[in-house]
Amino acid sequence: MANYEFVTLVFSGIVALSTVVYSILTWKLVKESRLTREFQNTPDISIYFKRAEADVSFIYIVFENTGSGFAKNVRFEIIKNFGFYDNKLFDLALKGIILNGKENFYSKQRFEYFFTDLSQEHQAKIKDNITLKINYSNIYGKRYERKINLELKELLGVSITNPPTNYAGRIAYELKEIKNILKNNKN
Repeated sequence: MANYEFVTLVFSGIVALSTVVYSILTWKLVKESRLTREFQNTPDISIYFKRAEADVSFIYIVFENTGSGFAKNVRFEIIKNFGFYDNKLFDLALKGIILNGKENFYSKQRFEYFFTDLSQEHQAKIKDNITLKINYSNIYGKRYERKINLELKELLGVSITNPPTNYAGRIAYELKEIKNILKNNKN
């Protein structure tokens, strides 16, 4: 009889230990699942400079939601504006997304605005920067606030290849070459 009680006691201990381990693993799985769901619903508003594909002196500013979730009630504030706009029309403070914000900024949605031409006043422009503050929330109402400092000097050294390395650029390049050949043969 004592042998039977010992086996029952050992078996009960194994079941209890397995239950504790199973509970811990389930808790970790639920936590990981919650973090994954939160990541999938988290917006991430990015602002960056981009050079034009055809002419490296043309600079665009891009506002993009690179996160997986959509942002609500997105508001932008210019803390320090750029001082060397080529034309008042290019002033970032006049852009709709800055003036009015964006009620729903969907994942992978982007807005691209011409910013400046670096072929004019290059040295002064490259030393200037722009600082923006972004406020937005996710679908659950969690608030996010970020401050972004953009400097044109980050683009120094970026160039384009001739002929271009992408298909669309290569097609345009080859068409231009064909045009030049035809033009030269015409004369």
